[in-house]
Order: sequence, then C-alpha cells, then structure tokens
Amino acid sequence: MKTIIVGGGKVGFYLAKTLLEHDYEVTIIERDKEQSRFCANNTEAEVASGDGTSAEVLALCGADKADCVIAVTGKDECNLVCCQVAKKAFGVKKTIAKVNNPKNTDIMEKLGVDIVISATDNIIHQLENEVDFSTMKKLLSIDEEYDDASLVEITLPENYIFEGKHLAELSLPEECNIACINRGGRTIIPRGGTILLSGDIILVVMMNRREKELKRALKIKD
Repeated sequence: MKTIIVGGGKVGFYLAKTLLEHDYEVTIIERDKEQSRFCANNTEAEVASGDGTSAEVLALCGADKADCVIAVTGKDECNLVCCQVAKKAFGVKKTIAKVNNPKNTDIMEKLGVDIVISATDNIIHQLENEVDFSTMKKLLSIDEEYDDASLVEITLPENYIFEGKHLAELSLPEECNIACINRGGRTIIPRGGTILLSGDIILVVMMNRREKELKRALKIKD
C-alpha cells in the first residue's frame, strides 16, 4: 500500500517507521531540509524536501498512485490543503489529517478530509482501526457505549498455513464467531465442514478482549 506522509517531524517520523514495519511503501514530504535529511538517514522511506500542499511536489512523489495521504504537520491549514489537493487533483482514496486545534475538526470533516485525528489522540491506534495495517481490520463497533464487541474483517494471506483446513479443525477462542466468508466475490455462510483458502475474506464477530487469542488461533500477523 503506497502512503505519502506530509510532515517529517516526530509524529510523521514515528508513523513512517510504524508503516514500514507493516510493509507499506512510504514517502515522506518535509519542508525543512535538515529534518528531511534526518528522516532519510533514519528510515527506509523515500524522502522529498518540499511543500506538501503543492500539487507539483505531490505529483513528483507519486500521489496519482497513492492509496493514502496522511498530513501531520504542525499547521492545520496545511494539513487541510494537502488532503484537499490529494483528493481533488489525484483522486487519492483515503486522506488523513492531524488537527492541532480540536475546534477545527468539524470544518476539516466538512471540507472533505476522510479521517481527522486530534493531536492528543493515539494516532497509531486510530490508524489501526481506519487504515488496514495488517490482515485484520475493524469494521464496526457493535457495542458503541462500552466498545466491548466488534465486527472485524480478516484477509487470509497467500500460502496461508491453514489452507484447506476445515473450520471444525481450528481451535477458535470463545466469544469469536465467523459470520461469513467472502471468496472471490461470493458469500459463504460457514459451517464446520467449510474449508479456508488463501485470499478468503472472513468476517468475525468477537469480544475485543479476544483479539490477540483470535490472531494466534488463526496464525495471522499483528
């Protein structure tokens, strides 16, 4: 997944390292040349020194091929403009902006930013829910008041270790139920005799406290 991060400060630098650990293709755009060099010397990301609100700079960084643009500069107006240019000029599917002044959250959302994250939020936690870091993606909080249960989507990787196994052969944890399987666009309501194949997308209803157990049981990465 190709991701462009605008802003190579502490937040952008840490975010880039985290995404790289999850095999993302990351480009950092940073206005300050010294900070650009720091990012280039201390991450495996591609780094461009320039203005992330510039369509020309975004084009040079491959925004037309980007799946996601994340703006985490210290200026809300820059983050907003960057996301707008990425969306309107390059058709980027997902734009994420850090908001330094929480009062600007509503206006950013109204002006088209897909995900607005407060500077006081745990950014990585938010992105894990909104951007698919791994084979597991949270789709819905079933119990919004207490956030105890979720509907999650799990994409089984290539050469999946349980390829061809029947569901009945797996030891799934309690409070985790596979609701359905999407296989090549076809929906399957699973039974004990249903087999798993690489590339299957399975929907699981689970209690959140069982997440780590479920990942271990299905042998999927964090």
